[in-house]
Amino acid sequence: MFCPFPFLFLLSRSLKRHAGKLVIVAVLILVMRLVDLFWMIEPNFTGKEFHFSWMDLVAPIAMGGLWLGVFARALTERALIPINDPLYETVLEQKHAHAGH
Repeated sequence: MFCPFPFLFLLSRSLKRHAGKLVIVAVLILVMRLVDLFWMIEPNFTGKEFHFSWMDLVAPIAMGGLWLGVFARALTERALIPINDPLYETVLEQKHAHAGH
């Protein structure tokens, strides 16, 4: 079942201008995605009882850690700023001009 509430929050302009609130919505979306995956994958009930293994918690954390490690390594190998861009100086000037607002 699709729950549109986190995506409806993203329609708010004021929410998107505050990084802290945006992080909360992003974490909410990720947590609910994990709950959704767990709900779809885990229905291996044994009889009448619900089975929760330690691997159900560790596997998403391990995969996320692996992804973050690869992502961090890729960040160290590439420049974050396009240094050879001909418009590089003008973009920096525009950024500093809007810093006062």
